[in-house]
Amino acid sequence: MRRVSRRTNLGVVAVAAALLAGGCGGGGGPATTSAGTTNSAAKLLFARNCGACHKLAAAGTEGSVGADLDEVGPSRGAVLRAIVEGPGSMPPALVTGTDAQSVADYVARTAGR
Repeated sequence: MRRVSRRTNLGVVAVAAALLAGGCGGGGGPATTSAGTTNSAAKLLFARNCGACHKLAAAGTEGSVGADLDEVGPSRGAVLRAIVEGPGSMPPALVTGTDAQSVADYVARTAGR
């Protein structure tokens, strides 16, 4: 069995922390997928880019800065507009193109369920 050094463990922790900091305007770039985004890929896109600010039980996120999407139950169009425009303190265009459409579909389909 290979012994892992403390330095290696610290490197893994640093990478994990950097990935987690990429949420809701945290400076990380949006995750990208192909046009055929799966439900699990849309969930991951939401969690990485929106979950730090928004609560959505289906994605396992507990953000409290933005709207509680389970309470609001927004339509696909409302989510897509919010992604594009960035209302209030939300930065615009956190995800774009087919990724934005996938996140909007995912939120509309799962919010409040």
